[in-house]
Amino acid sequence: MKRKLCFTLLLLTAMEHVPAQSILKDKEEKDLAVMLKEVVVTGTGTEHYLKDAPVQTEVITRKALEQYQARSIDELLSGLSPSLTFHDGDMGGHIQLNGLNNDYILIMVDGKRMNGDVGGQNDLNLLNPANIERIEIVKGAASSLYGSDAIAGVINIITRKSHNKVEMTSNSRIGEHGDMRESASVGLTLGKVKSVTGINIRHTDGWRNTDLQWNQQQLKPGSTLKTVNRSTNYTLSENLEWEINDKLQLTAEASYYERWVNRQHGQWSYLANDFYYRNYSVAAGSKYKLRGRNYLTADFSYGRYGYFYDYKLREITDYFIDGERVTYYPGQRIKQSVQKQLLGQAKGVFYFGEKHILNAGLEYLQNYLESPHRIEGDETSVYTLAAYAQEEWTATDRLVMTIGARGTLHQETGFNLSPKISALYKLKDFNLRAGYAVGYKSPTVKELYYNYTATLGGGALTAYHGNKDLKAQTSQYASAGIEYNGGKVQACITGYVNLIRNMIELVEITPTPEEKLDEIEKSKEYRNLTKARIWGVDVTFNYQPTKDISLSGGYSYADPKAQYPNQGSDYMKYIAIDATSQHNATLNAAWRHNWKRYRLGIGVYGRYQSTRHYVKDNDADGFQTWRINTAHTLNGPKKWTLTLNAGVDNLFNYIDRTPFGRNRGTTTPGRNFYASALVKFKSR
Repeated sequence: MKRKLCFTLLLLTAMEHVPAQSILKDKEEKDLAVMLKEVVVTGTGTEHYLKDAPVQTEVITRKALEQYQARSIDELLSGLSPSLTFHDGDMGGHIQLNGLNNDYILIMVDGKRMNGDVGGQNDLNLLNPANIERIEIVKGAASSLYGSDAIAGVINIITRKSHNKVEMTSNSRIGEHGDMRESASVGLTLGKVKSVTGINIRHTDGWRNTDLQWNQQQLKPGSTLKTVNRSTNYTLSENLEWEINDKLQLTAEASYYERWVNRQHGQWSYLANDFYYRNYSVAAGSKYKLRGRNYLTADFSYGRYGYFYDYKLREITDYFIDGERVTYYPGQRIKQSVQKQLLGQAKGVFYFGEKHILNAGLEYLQNYLESPHRIEGDETSVYTLAAYAQEEWTATDRLVMTIGARGTLHQETGFNLSPKISALYKLKDFNLRAGYAVGYKSPTVKELYYNYTATLGGGALTAYHGNKDLKAQTSQYASAGIEYNGGKVQACITGYVNLIRNMIELVEITPTPEEKLDEIEKSKEYRNLTKARIWGVDVTFNYQPTKDISLSGGYSYADPKAQYPNQGSDYMKYIAIDATSQHNATLNAAWRHNWKRYRLGIGVYGRYQSTRHYVKDNDADGFQTWRINTAHTLNGPKKWTLTLNAGVDNLFNYIDRTPFGRNRGTTTPGRNFYASALVKFKSR
């Protein structure tokens, strides 16, 4: 055994997530596609049936994605998962999971860290819905397996693989306010080579929910700002797989993304520029099968993500070059920041008999940031080295335990150890799960070095400052839950507590005399808060009384609070973490029926979000929205499927008319009619 373990460690040269040797190895090929829908990989990095996964995992299937017909992936996730909340912005999707924002949520694509941070937020517009097979959500600290950022949880987006000679999918959606989305993919299999090519285009004319704006502490009518700005984006992607032989598989990926955001210039808001984003990424990977079910993987990826100003008005800046003040003119495109990420990963999975699985790997991550005038020297970088090991032990037919740890060395914050232990106990139709983990999050390059001034959402002119003295954030996460899997009913309730130390937040500080001369109203700096604590409960259920009717939903309660500095006598008092809501719920009901040549589906989806709390500014109102979608599927030739969808977003016409410069609960424009067409073609 010792020799085998030593041999294992010597073979580790690559990581991260290529799915494990299939647990369905004894199934026939025709059964594989069906059974894989019940298989998850994110919680442990190895394959498990969903009902047997040692780590609780929430799954959004491709079928649910197509039936919901959302305007965006943000809207889809928040509509189907009560734990996730979003509010759209020009800088990407502002995500929250169980009381923590985007910074504490690791988003992955096929098990690899998603790149493309824009203004501190991941822009999910980068993803092509037509290429998504399913989405797996694991809540709680997962740093022992996935490293930094996985304190609140992990969202793993699994992309489609080509299984036929030719596969084509096209999903076209149009709605009010100039909303348009086209998501298409083509899958080809030529011998041992498989290819999936995708294109995703999205456009909106935007909308305005109010013309009121706070300006110089006064509420004024006649604002020309838009609640959601006019924007257009597209993504081109290519995924290749090559089966060299029975042991070796190679993969390659590439994507290119552009986005334009047009901002309305107004009488109180001098918006001299629009926004432009240009991103591209490339990746390569390999998987080598060893004896039995053992295997090694290696992955490498590089991404470059650019953020620019497109000037439409003349602007005199506060920057000087060779003693002369810099002035920009209409038609100029000026780089604001370019982020580059270099990621190398290695992983080995080894099966020791039927009771032990060792999952171990190495990771190297280098983050670069270029930004003229906003960081010292105009560019900087930070590296991270990490190694991890995890053991899955099937102690009995009823008890499965997972024990692991990751060691991380960060250039600025030093070494950190993130252990984890979890257990699953099966009792007839019930699963009992419990776990404890230490979470870890290193400061981002922007939090360390980035300095800028901006007016966001029509609010006050604010200076934002990085902080080179930041410490790494850590958390202690514990959870326990019970799951029931009956014939017609599935239900789960999980309680958790998350204790965070050195939490990084933007904290308001006193503006400097120089900032006051520049008419800056507020100044904020990234700081390590003393403590933060979150506890909550998640409930999900699925009930299918007949083959045609299903009812599902969930409720998430979170109480996220932190001790904020500069609060005077309230320094030790726990205050609600910025932009968090305690109560979130979803309810979905569907009816489907088949006739010979026609299938009708009707789905009703509800979403509730309570008041969103803020430390300094006003709280955002709670709200609930409902939508209805009707799906009409025409059963034509075996190779073709056509589904026409028609529906109504925000059925009861709720509109948040909070003035610009104050926090809003939602940006929805009110009742919105839409239609879509989903076309599929498969040739074996």
